Amino acid sequence: MDPKQIHQQLGKLQAEIDALPVDDGNRAKLHALVDDIDRELGVGPQFVLDDTSLQDRLEELVSNFEVEHPTVAGILKDIMVKLASIGV
Repeated sequence: MDPKQIHQQLGKLQAEIDALPVDDGNRAKLHALVDDIDRELGVGPQFVLDDTSLQDRLEELVSNFEVEHPTVAGILKDIMVKLASIGV
């Protein structure tokens, strides 16, 4: 898996987040998660995330957004799959 693809998905997610009609708290959670993933992907040559809470946070956000914001939930799910493919 090319981490560049994950970075591209994170960029799409940032754009979706900015367009969402959600409260600032949820928007902040999403942006923080995206920033954490992006930062962790750039840390080392293996691009392995050591923070298991990121996966948990992703899963929680997917379940929160599935009904009202399926596009965001779909992007989050895609990121989860890509992260799993690089061993997260």
